[in-house]
Amino acid sequence: MEKKPKGTIGFTTTIPVELIFAAGYTPCDLNNIFVTDENPMRYIERAEADGFPKNMCNWVKGIYGVVMEHHVDAVITVMEGDCSNTQALAEIFRYRGIRTIPFSFPYDKDREVLAREIGKLMKELGVDTETLADVEKGIAGTRKTLAMIDEMTWSKDVVTGAENHLWLVRASDMLGDYQRYGDIAKAFITDSSERNRIEGVRIGYIGVPPILLDIYEFIENVGGHVVYNETQRQFALPYETGDMVERYLSYTYPYGVFARLEDIKEEITRRRIKGIIHYVQAFCYRVMEDVILRETLDVPVITIEGDLPKGLDTRTKLRIEAFIEMLAGR
Repeated sequence: MEKKPKGTIGFTTTIPVELIFAAGYTPCDLNNIFVTDENPMRYIERAEADGFPKNMCNWVKGIYGVVMEHHVDAVITVMEGDCSNTQALAEIFRYRGIRTIPFSFPYDKDREVLAREIGKLMKELGVDTETLADVEKGIAGTRKTLAMIDEMTWSKDVVTGAENHLWLVRASDMLGDYQRYGDIAKAFITDSSERNRIEGVRIGYIGVPPILLDIYEFIENVGGHVVYNETQRQFALPYETGDMVERYLSYTYPYGVFARLEDIKEEITRRRIKGIIHYVQAFCYRVMEDVILRETLDVPVITIEGDLPKGLDTRTKLRIEAFIEMLAGR
């Protein structure tokens, strides 16, 4: 008889989700609940009604609103390796009576520190090592399937950038059921494998997943084909290793721009990318990384800034269209 989950644990960015599954809880990436809602603005409005300032990142406000309006038994807050606002957000959650569990990725990629953080989280959640081994094996199979979807995006050109984005970004929690997620991913591969090849200028998307709701569709409509979603691919952990610590040391997102650059450059070459769209979120410290990325990447880069969960504005559409036309003419 299948065990009923103990409850739901939310988190503010990708963490070792294997531990949540092994502990018998249902994982929930709060970002995905926020941005896929029919009316995501209501979460931002809730945060602002509760005192959050206008001039701060709306992802943070969205996460807060989700937690206030959806039941979660605890929130894992990533204090280092993600958002600089997380510490204050965690304090507000605690003030509101919500259980918070801190977790950190060491900026210097110190193996011992990360192993200690994973060990602390295992203890906090009450993870059984035997159960964890079974979960890791199952999740590894699902991640291999997601890697196939990613390859079909750039090698066979039969998966759109938007589809690639959705499948990989949801790998952070696998919709709460990694076995079922793997099954529906396999069905998607079967359904899409016989499609006609997508024609378009080969575009790489780097930076955090977008808050803008129609960016992928617009890129495709004006002749682009997104064949690389940097951070979303990292959420799917495209590294085959049985060592959990090594797996999350290889995961580039938490360790700064230099850890990401090697992966980005390698994928630009492998996927034959002609140009890069660098997405930045308004009021996010990661905006400053744009300086380094522009000066070190060997293909043209356009930087797009988003603020609210809505469609692209006219100015941004014109910039993207002109960028793709320029790449097509090179």
